[in-house]
Amino acid sequence: MYAAVDFWVALLKGDDWLTERAEELYAEHGDDLEVSLTTFVELFLIEEQFSFDREQAVISILEMTNTDVDEQVVFQASEYIDDGLNVFDAFHAALAGDVILSSDKAFDDIGIERVQLEPETATAEAKAEAEDE
Repeated sequence: MYAAVDFWVALLKGDDWLTERAEELYAEHGDDLEVSLTTFVELFLIEEQFSFDREQAVISILEMTNTDVDEQVVFQASEYIDDGLNVFDAFHAALAGDVILSSDKAFDDIGIERVQLEPETATAEAKAEAEDE
């Protein structure tokens, strides 16, 4: 059974109005729960609204479910968030591995190679504009 993020938030927070019911359902269906990469994307997007530790949440959910999610992608995305990327860019970078094709310069600072989408002339013009300022 697929468990949506509100279920995991109820368990992680511990004082959510749905915590008791989530615990009951976990006791009943715990061996059959599934998640996807989308679960972790949403969890990372809402983490600031709720008080839970991102890394611990990932560990707990992975231990409590049956999933084929590549946990290294999830942990790498978490590290990229700590390095300053937004959630979506962090997952793009984690899934990309060593090289990403993008015009987003945010990828330049995290240790993966960025193949520039923007033409070289655009890069030269941007540099010239920056030097003029």
